[in-house]
Amino acid sequence: MEKRRTQVKQNRTVNGKAGIVSAFWGIVCTTALSVQVVVADAGQAGLDLKYGMNYDSTPISLEGASKILVVLTKLQQNFPLDSWAWSVGAVALAFLLYHLRQYNTQKPGVPMGILSLCFGVIQVLGLSICKLDSWAFVSDNFYQLLLALFCMLGYAGLFYHAVWGLYVWLQRAGNGRLRQPRSKLAMAFDRYPGRVAAALILLGWTPWVLACLPGSVDWDSHTQICQVLGSMEMTDHHTVLSTWLHGGCLWLGRMLGSDNLGVFFYIFLQCLVCAWAYGQVVAFCAKLRCPRGVQYGVTAFFALVPAWGAFAQSMVKDTLFAAVFTLFFVYTADLLLFPKAFRETKVLWLRYGIVALLSCLLRKNGSYAVVPTLVLVAVLVGKSGLRKICAGIAVGTVAVYLGFGLFTGQILGIPSAGGDLLLSIPLQQTGRYVCVYPDEVTEEERQAIDAVVDYEQIRDSYEPQISDGMMALYKDPSRQELQTYFATWFSMFLKHPTCYLQATQANSFGYYTIAESRSPYEYYMYINQPSMDWKELNIAYLDTGGTARYLLYQWGLLFKRIPVLGLLTNRGFVVWGLVATLCWLFRRRRVESVPLAVCLGIYWLTLLASPVNDLLRYFLPILACAPVVLAISLLAGKKSGQNTR
Repeated sequence: MEKRRTQVKQNRTVNGKAGIVSAFWGIVCTTALSVQVVVADAGQAGLDLKYGMNYDSTPISLEGASKILVVLTKLQQNFPLDSWAWSVGAVALAFLLYHLRQYNTQKPGVPMGILSLCFGVIQVLGLSICKLDSWAFVSDNFYQLLLALFCMLGYAGLFYHAVWGLYVWLQRAGNGRLRQPRSKLAMAFDRYPGRVAAALILLGWTPWVLACLPGSVDWDSHTQICQVLGSMEMTDHHTVLSTWLHGGCLWLGRMLGSDNLGVFFYIFLQCLVCAWAYGQVVAFCAKLRCPRGVQYGVTAFFALVPAWGAFAQSMVKDTLFAAVFTLFFVYTADLLLFPKAFRETKVLWLRYGIVALLSCLLRKNGSYAVVPTLVLVAVLVGKSGLRKICAGIAVGTVAVYLGFGLFTGQILGIPSAGGDLLLSIPLQQTGRYVCVYPDEVTEEERQAIDAVVDYEQIRDSYEPQISDGMMALYKDPSRQELQTYFATWFSMFLKHPTCYLQATQANSFGYYTIAESRSPYEYYMYINQPSMDWKELNIAYLDTGGTARYLLYQWGLLFKRIPVLGLLTNRGFVVWGLVATLCWLFRRRRVESVPLAVCLGIYWLTLLASPVNDLLRYFLPILACAPVVLAISLLAGKKSGQNTR
């Protein structure tokens, strides 16, 4: 009896501590989320201090007040007035955290705590850049630093507990039982998951395709078409294979009497390939015996999330590349998890080699991710006797890729797009420096910069989130001029290193910060009509009124603002979700996840160096591969006896 009383007392103590800790983190996390990312105005704070007690005005000035009083006065500008709504959120979050603490076996360790702190710092700096175009929210004064540190703590705590909840769900969902399908559609899905999913995905895209017939043609697609038709100079800026596909389809349509028909040929081909590719993602989830809810959810993700339908009807080159890259990712995971099937079925190697090569030929940064992945895969499958074949595919892919470049460049005479694209980051840093510290640029530095870009145009051309303006000023300098420029670039970095860091983050924060997208190019649902007239292309929407098109476009924009659902295409949320999921795989010692992490990691790094920040079409491959990582994580959560391997 005494032991029972002692146990009850201990349980109450533990539950009491858990309740206090949960309430603390619920309040801290919710408060951090509610903070308005602005620099508190000193003038307004002074008025709030002077007249803050109704009829009793104080002679105390903000400059002479204690730091605590200054902080309390300025806080009014950084917190919303509708605190009752955030109070509800704090209570709900504390309740969830209290129940989460019952699962101590899945509690993330110290390394995840360190990663959570990194997330908090990166998130707050990213929000500052996003809202204020600088780190002023963090570094403007002592008060801002204190507020930013508090926010970093809140975001770190939120991330840590979110990862904790993710680990609990992966463990429980991975060990769930697959129920027998009951309806005819469910039975068909169970028997042919890839085919049925592809059909449902196509069905979900149909309204977008019909509303935008024959298909949207952006500036890049227009350029590719004109290069093939001969009205513009052919270059390898958009990769030659992709350009040939664009121009070839339009040429075929024109031969049959309509430019619109040529656009529709490309859209039709693209929809078939993309739907089939994403159907293979669902089939892979089924192969790993993921819960049916996950399989249906992945299908709905590709079929109903507006991003996929919007890009399915657009000729932009990234849509087709995303599908091919996703197939490469799926086949890589399939090889790592089921090497025996590849040993017995040689055709699997053929398809693997084809998608690897196409991933390199359809977009330049595809090769940066594909080749290292093939090398790592060859190392990991060595014990299965498959190393030679995989190494052969890697060598063959590189050889054909380089050979294709030599063929188009040397034999066909297609010129290179130039090396200025590689200078996106340093040119953006130079542009920001000149705009922020124009009086500190010496004559020698000005001459070194002017030899590379037009110095006089920098202040008018620099855009924090797009490097196109700076790259348009590029003069194709000599090697000596570039060396002098980089020496100057480094010396300027030593004077104001944070300026360079802010320039880089301003051009990339959308790919790792959970914030509202500020990109004006979210969905490519337009035809660049002036450009069509300029090059005598007869391409126009069949629906001249455009009501259905604009309805879908506005629905796509609204979808991003729907709680929870809007996060499905948020670049920062997806990236950090993948980081947490990959950490789970490493924690479960799933060695096969290393090549997959490298593949996505390298591709993600190319986005940071890309000319446009927070561009959805650049991010499509990572977005499409995320369900594959989720499926493998669920497999890793299964008990050893339930493993499908």
